[in-house]
Amino acid sequence: MYIILVRHGEAEPETEKISNRARRLTEKGRRQAGRTARLLNQLLGKQSVTIWSSPYRRTRETAEILASGLSGAEGVQVTDKLIQASWALTSSQLIREGRPLILVSHQPILQSYLLSIVSAALKFTPASMAVIRYDVAWREGKLLGFLTPGLCKMMEDSRRESEEE
Repeated sequence: MYIILVRHGEAEPETEKISNRARRLTEKGRRQAGRTARLLNQLLGKQSVTIWSSPYRRTRETAEILASGLSGAEGVQVTDKLIQASWALTSSQLIREGRPLILVSHQPILQSYLLSIVSAALKFTPASMAVIRYDVAWREGKLLGFLTPGLCKMMEDSRRESEEE
């Protein structure tokens, strides 16, 4: 099965009036999430996919943008499991053999998951994602790709230029 770890898009800063849990995506964050969704749609096609999000507003907004851009998405499920860094606890609750799974959460939680799953340490920038082939029986994975918003934009621009020629 595939597990795709996605960090939320760029969010407004925390202030006295805006708590960390209530931070919204900025317009740039929405564009980033849209690019990520388009790339995921190309990768996954019409496969059924389960999307889980942490309960924070910016992750829910990112997950909703992903779900609206994926042909096989069946909505967004929200869980507190994605705000704790223990992959063992998270995986025991969310992982089932089968369809691809998208987990939308935060840095450094995603970094911790990646380290636990594939023994790789990469910093997740806003709207970046790691694509992992995961063996449920062995509880380990292989990192297939790590994509940043800049790379997603470059790929879109390149595809657009090819279509114009």
